[in-house]
Amino acid sequence: MRRAYKDLRIEYLRTCISGSSISVSLKDAFRLISSVFHLSGVELEFIGERPSVFGQGDITLFENSSASPVSAPLKFINDYAKGRAVVVYFYPAVNPFTEDEKDELELYSYLTALVISQKSGGSGTDMWTQQLSGIPNAAGYKAKVAQFMKQHDITGYSAFYLNLRGFGNINRKFGSEVGDVIMRRYAETINEYASKDGLAGHLGGDNFVALINKDRRDDFIRFIKNVDLSFVAGEDTPELHISAVCGIWDISGTFEHVGDVIRRPSIAYNEAKNILHSDTAVASDTLISRTEQQRSILRHYDDALRDREFRVFYQPKVDSRTKKLVGAEALVRWFRDGNMISPGIFIPALEERSSILPLDYYVLKQTCEDIKKWIGAGITPVPVSVNFSRKDLADKKLAENINSVIREAGIDKSLIEIEVTETVNIAEQNDLAAFTGKLSRFGIMTAIDDFGSGYSSLNTLRGFQVHTLKIDRSFVNSDDFSWKDEIILKNIVKIANELGIEVVSEGVEREDQLALMNSVGCYVIQGYYYDRPLPHDDFEKRLRDPRY
Repeated sequence: MRRAYKDLRIEYLRTCISGSSISVSLKDAFRLISSVFHLSGVELEFIGERPSVFGQGDITLFENSSASPVSAPLKFINDYAKGRAVVVYFYPAVNPFTEDEKDELELYSYLTALVISQKSGGSGTDMWTQQLSGIPNAAGYKAKVAQFMKQHDITGYSAFYLNLRGFGNINRKFGSEVGDVIMRRYAETINEYASKDGLAGHLGGDNFVALINKDRRDDFIRFIKNVDLSFVAGEDTPELHISAVCGIWDISGTFEHVGDVIRRPSIAYNEAKNILHSDTAVASDTLISRTEQQRSILRHYDDALRDREFRVFYQPKVDSRTKKLVGAEALVRWFRDGNMISPGIFIPALEERSSILPLDYYVLKQTCEDIKKWIGAGITPVPVSVNFSRKDLADKKLAENINSVIREAGIDKSLIEIEVTETVNIAEQNDLAAFTGKLSRFGIMTAIDDFGSGYSSLNTLRGFQVHTLKIDRSFVNSDDFSWKDEIILKNIVKIANELGIEVVSEGVEREDQLALMNSVGCYVIQGYYYDRPLPHDDFEKRLRDPRY
């Protein structure tokens, strides 16, 4: 396939330069590659002054009238002259693009910018440089890495992906013009450090990349944690200390695509920022393999929703005093080709992509359908909690849509509880408070998951309209549970009871854990001690015989 791609690139370039009109030549060139990449369309947009060889308005280079786009377009921005850039949009016709296809299409966007530069009378060199900082952009960095690999043993180097902490605050405090000066100074500093025996690049915004000799790897990590820069601001000369969150890939073998020197450390950067909440993370083989697995799986996400590959399991909640089933939590499982895909693989990836909302609606609708069928069969249901991600709050009509789903199902709203996770982020807290308030006005109950894991739990009790608190499982799974923990739990339960809020304990698996939660006054239990998450038919049997 790599060989075929290379031959296609040559044919693409030959087509681009063959005609007298650049727009016609580009249209012919993209028509040539459209079937290989299953394109629904290709469009151009220009930033800055439009080259005279093009007319006004956005330019459609290719459009397949028989195939509508299946997802949002892939978008690449490349400079082709000083102060000018071209944006290329690739629309997929069949499935979202694979990682290989994304890499190739990114290259075609570079080639397109190069052709436009040359046809517009430029040298084409500006497209390899980040205009603000003057150091290589993504395209230029990859080109330099490719050349570097011919002269050096690449396994002696580590690839870095850097994101500057709080640079937006600098722009707000000093203004964008001063911010640009600081960004150029930072780029020069990083480039000077790296260029002794490696490379550096500026991807745009506050994102940088670097290739550093492993002998200097740890020194570089210390260096980027505190880069000191001074600049003139009126009569003052302030000094800034700029730190970065970084992902690291210690190159240990050959790799197929030069883009890996950006992509793999970016995987580690995402791990550092969003999972570990740390300054640094290393792209281990396990992390890369897991990420690749997630990406491979998620290519089938839309098809899986359409084909109903997701199934709802129900984990019982039991009153330990009566040993009776009193509720359940709806949990999603993905079955593909006869195998179950772990939620630990696909749910974090969907949340990261902010693509989990359709699945959350799917689970809610399926739960409502199941409850309605049980009622129709003469089976007494129990209230079921359905999870919604904090990422879903981007949907401003979320509460209204949830209300509509329950109402259209024709079941009593008391049988559905919407479960969200406690947060320490102030902005998210405000959004969650508004969301739970709307649900309360609609007569829909809410539960706060992982309660006690954040640092603002009392604010949650004060500000949210909450029916249920689910005690974070870390309390029952802790090996060093202390008298302080017991006092905290007793008071959480006491406050909740006085506020008319129900308390549920998650993760209870053993007799001693059950005894602990009962001793602090928490009697509604969810965990393997009583039951695992059950498929539909098994849970239906439990509804018919609700005593344990």
